[in-house]
Amino acid sequence: PANSMILHWSTPADTLLLRIVHQSLLRM
Repeated sequence: PANSMILHWSTPADTLLLRIVHQSLLRM
């Protein structure tokens, strides 16, 4: 739910950045 809210107002570039950060957190 939180992610959809963020994606709702984020630009494609911000969305991509969030994806990268999310992937990094999952690796931890």
